[in-house]
Amino acid sequence: MNKLLLGLIFTILLCASCTNRGMVAIDNGIVKLEFDLKQGTYKGIDVETGQTCIYDASWRVNDFLSTDADSIYYQIEAIQDSLGKGQSIQVVSVKKGQPDLVFNFNLYDQEPFVIMYGGIRNGTSEGIQIKEISPVANARLFYGADISKNFKLIDGEGGGCPTYIRETPSLLSQNNMILHFGTDDDFHTLVGGGASYGEFAKYALIGEKEQRKADLKEHPVEDLQLVSYIDVGEEVVGTDTVQPYITLSSGAPYKFEGNIAYKEARTVVWADREIGVKLHNLDKDKSYIVGLSWCDDADRRKQTVHLKYGDKEITCIEDCRLPSLAKGENAQIIYFEIPAAANELEPQLLVKQAGGDNVVISEVLIYEGKLPEERLNKPETVEIPAADFTRCTLNLYASDVIGKLVDAKSGYMTEKDRFYLDFVTANPIYSAEKYAQTLRILQQINLNYYYFPTICMWYAMMPIYGGNIVMGTNDTVGAVEEMKRVKLSGFLKYTTMGIRLVPDCYDENNENGWWDDEHWRLRGSGPQGESMKLKSGHYRAPYDTSRKWAQAILDLGGLPFTYFQTAVRSKDYAEAYPQHMLFNESFHEIDTFDWLNKNYTTYDFTDIGFLAHMRDVYHNLNDAGIVGMMFDYPYTGWPVYGGMDDKYSTAAGAYRTIFKLASEGLGNKAYIHERNLKYGSDIALGYVASQRTWGDTDVITPEMVARSGLRWYKNRVVVNYDMDAKNLLKAQPADSEDGINKLLTMSYVTASRLLLANSFGTLDAEHVYKLSRIYPFHQFARSARPLDAFTTDYPRVYGMKLTDKWSSLTFFNEDEEHPQKISIKLSGIEGRGGAGLHPDKQYYIYDFWNDKLIGTFGGNETLEQELRKGEARQMAVREVESNPQVLSTDRHLLQGLLELSEVFWNEETKELTGYAELVEGESMHITIATNGWQPQHCTVADNEVACSLENNSENLVKLVLKSTHGGKVSWKFSFKK
Repeated sequence: MNKLLLGLIFTILLCASCTNRGMVAIDNGIVKLEFDLKQGTYKGIDVETGQTCIYDASWRVNDFLSTDADSIYYQIEAIQDSLGKGQSIQVVSVKKGQPDLVFNFNLYDQEPFVIMYGGIRNGTSEGIQIKEISPVANARLFYGADISKNFKLIDGEGGGCPTYIRETPSLLSQNNMILHFGTDDDFHTLVGGGASYGEFAKYALIGEKEQRKADLKEHPVEDLQLVSYIDVGEEVVGTDTVQPYITLSSGAPYKFEGNIAYKEARTVVWADREIGVKLHNLDKDKSYIVGLSWCDDADRRKQTVHLKYGDKEITCIEDCRLPSLAKGENAQIIYFEIPAAANELEPQLLVKQAGGDNVVISEVLIYEGKLPEERLNKPETVEIPAADFTRCTLNLYASDVIGKLVDAKSGYMTEKDRFYLDFVTANPIYSAEKYAQTLRILQQINLNYYYFPTICMWYAMMPIYGGNIVMGTNDTVGAVEEMKRVKLSGFLKYTTMGIRLVPDCYDENNENGWWDDEHWRLRGSGPQGESMKLKSGHYRAPYDTSRKWAQAILDLGGLPFTYFQTAVRSKDYAEAYPQHMLFNESFHEIDTFDWLNKNYTTYDFTDIGFLAHMRDVYHNLNDAGIVGMMFDYPYTGWPVYGGMDDKYSTAAGAYRTIFKLASEGLGNKAYIHERNLKYGSDIALGYVASQRTWGDTDVITPEMVARSGLRWYKNRVVVNYDMDAKNLLKAQPADSEDGINKLLTMSYVTASRLLLANSFGTLDAEHVYKLSRIYPFHQFARSARPLDAFTTDYPRVYGMKLTDKWSSLTFFNEDEEHPQKISIKLSGIEGRGGAGLHPDKQYYIYDFWNDKLIGTFGGNETLEQELRKGEARQMAVREVESNPQVLSTDRHLLQGLLELSEVFWNEETKELTGYAELVEGESMHITIATNGWQPQHCTVADNEVACSLENNSENLVKLVLKSTHGGKVSWKFSFKK
C-alpha cells in the first residue's frame, strides 16, 4: 500500500499556494508534465519540439473530479523499478465530504512514455465502491495542430473483437489505442492504454463515450426530441422509473466485421425468428416515434415489423430488404408512430424474419413528437454528421461492473493496474511496439510459444469442418489414434504436435465443475454425440484416465491438451456444492437469459472451498502430463451480477483468477488458451499463452488476417494470436498452390498459433511437406509489422527486421479472384508505406514459394510486384555484400533464420561457413549469391551428410545438404576470385 495511504501523511508536502501561480512540472528531457494545481488539470509536452500534445487533462475516480477539488497537493520523489530509474509526482485532490483522489505520474530516464495509476484515500464514514479510475480524463489533443490530416485510428481490442483502421476521431476500445496523423514530413502518434492488469479492465476513448447519442441530440430529426436510445448489440438494457426505456424479448449480441457504416450499426442483436422491442414508461398524453436501425453483413436478410399492443397487431412494413454492408451500403433506419392508445399498454415492435439467416437490429430510439406521414414506415439511409476533429478528446480509464470496495477510513491504489501514454514517439510502428514491450515488463509476461501446430479433435470430427472426409473421434481413443497418424506421416521430424481433446458435453449435467476422470468417462458430447458418431464418454478404455491418454500422447512424441467450458454450470455440481456457487445458492436466478447457464449464476472463483477444489483439479491434470488447455465460453466466468464471497474482489479480478489457477496448477510452461470472443479485454495477460481472434471456422479470410496483423505489436510479445482452425483442404484459391501457400504464410506472419481442423488421415505427403515449411514457429518476441497500415484502408505488406542487413517481407493479395499489384518504398517510413531500409544500400530480394531471385534493388527504389489471385509472396531482403552470401533456403518460410546459424565469410580462407539444422532424409537447398566469386567445392563435418552443388545462374548457386539421420551439421563452401 502506498505510504501516503498507510500513514495519511506526506514525506514532502506542498500545496498550490506554495508554488508559482499553482503550477508544478516534472520532465526527463523527453517528456514534460505540467500541472495546474488551481484548476486540477495538466498538460503533456514533447520537450524536443515544444509541442503540447495533451492539455486540459484531469483525473477522476467514479464521478469525483480533480477539477472540483478545494485544494490539490503534490509530492515528487525518485523511483526505481522494473522500468528503470526516474521520478514520480503524486498529486492529491481534496474536497470536503469526498474521498481524496491520489494519482501518481511516473517518468523514466531516457523513456518517451508516462506510467500512471491512481486511487483514493477514503476519509469518509462510508465504504466506496470504485467502478472507474481515470488518470487521463477529457484531455484535448495536439494544441494548434490539424489532426485531421491523414488521420488514422486503430483500436487495441483483444480476443475476437474486431480490430480495424478508422479515419474519424471516435473510438471506445478495450485495452489501448493508436492514433496517428500527418504527412511524411510532419507526423505524430499517440499510444495509450493499460500498462498492467490486476483487478480492472482498461479502456481508451477518443471522442465522447456516447458519441452517437450525442450526435442524435445535437442533430434532431425534424422537431423530435430524443428521450431514449440504445445500441442493442453493445449496451446492457437498463430501466428508468421516470423516462421511457426499451427492453428486448430475445436476442444475442454480435458484431459485423469491417468498417462500412458506423460502429453502432455493426453491433447488433440477432435471433432466429423474432425480436420483440418493448417500450416502457410512455406518457399517455405524449406522442412518440420509435426508430429502428439495421443492416446486413451479407445480402440475404429481409424483415417484417408489426406493432402489437393490447389485443391488436398491426403490420408496419413487410419484406423489407436490409442494406448490405458487403456491397458497401450504409445502415438504414425506419420510423414508426406509436398510437396514443398504445402508450399505457407497453407496446411492442415485433421484428420478424422474412428471408435470410435470422433477424437483426442495430439500434432502437424513442422520440417525443410527430413526423410527417411520408417519413413513416419507410427505410432511410442513416445520416452521420461529419467528424469534428476540433472536439477530439482522450480518456484512459479502468472500469469494473462490480467495482473495488474501499472501506471507510482506508485507502486503495491501483498499483497492479497501471496506464501507459506516449505522445512523443512519432512513428506509429515504433510507438506501439514500445507500448507492448512495456506492458510485457510490467505484467511480468514470460510467454510460452506455440512452435508446433495443434490438431483439435472437435474440428477433426465435425462433418462441416475437418471431419467431412475422414472422421476422427473426439475422445481419448480418437486422440491417441490421431497422434499415431501424425507419427506415421513423418511430421515429427520437423517439430512436435499438440493434440487437443474437447470434452464438451452440453447436457444440464455435464463434466463442468467436476472436471475429473469419473465425469469425463461418464459424459460425452451430449445432443451432438450421435450426429458426430461419438460414443458415450470422452474418456474410453484403454485410455480412460487423464494419465493414461496423456502419457500415450507423450510417448508418441506429441503434447496432450484438454478443454474446459470455463464457468458453464453442471446442475448436479451446483446441487452438490451450493457453497461453491455465486450467492452460495445452487439456483440463484438472474434476469438475463444465457443459452448455456439459462437464468442462473455459476461458480464463485473467490470462494475458498472452490479455489481449493480447482487447485486439486489442476494438480491432477499436471500430474497426468497435460501440458495445456483451452477455456471455452470464458464470458461465463465474468461475475457481472456479483454474489462473490470476497466482497473486495472486482469482477475482472475474479475472472483473472480463473486463468491464474490454471497457469499455476499446470506449471509455468503450460499453454493456456482463452477463447474470449465476447469480451476483448487483456485482463488475463500473464497467465494465458494465446487468445482466439475469431469464431468457429476452418478457413482463412482477409478480415482474419487484418485483425491479427493490426495487433502485430502485441503478437508474440504479450500473447499469441490464434485465428482458429484451418483446413488445408479448403485453402483458396483451390486451383493452384497459392491457396495453401497463402493460408500457411499468413497464419505464420500475422498470427502465432496454428490450429488444424484436419485429421492427418486426410492429408497426403505434399500437404505435410507444405505444412513443415512454416515449422517450427520462431520463439522470440517479435512479429511482422504492417508496413502500410497507416496509409491504406487494408494492410497488404508486412515486414520483420531479422538483422541489421536482413529483413523478411510479405506481400498479400487478399483478392482470391483477381491479380493485384502491390508495392512498398524500400527506404520509406515503416507504417507509412515503407520498409525502412537504407536508401544508399543495394538489396537482393528472393521469393520463397516461387523459389526465384526477384532482383537487386537500390534502397531508394520502390518494389512493385503483381501477385496472382489469392497469393501471399514471401521474400527475403538481404543487403548486397562484396563476398558470397546466403540469400535463402527451401527449408523454412523465414529463409535461413531458424535452420542456419553462424553463417560467416572467412576472408583469409575464402570460405563461406555455417551450421545447418537438417531433417532426416530431406535435402536442404541453400541459395547463395556468388557476387563475382567462382564456386569451388563444399565440405561437411559429418560423413553421413551428402554435400553437392547446383548452378542456377551466373550469380547464383545452390548448396545441397542431405542427412540420413538429421541434426545440426557444419558446412564450408570455398570460392576463388
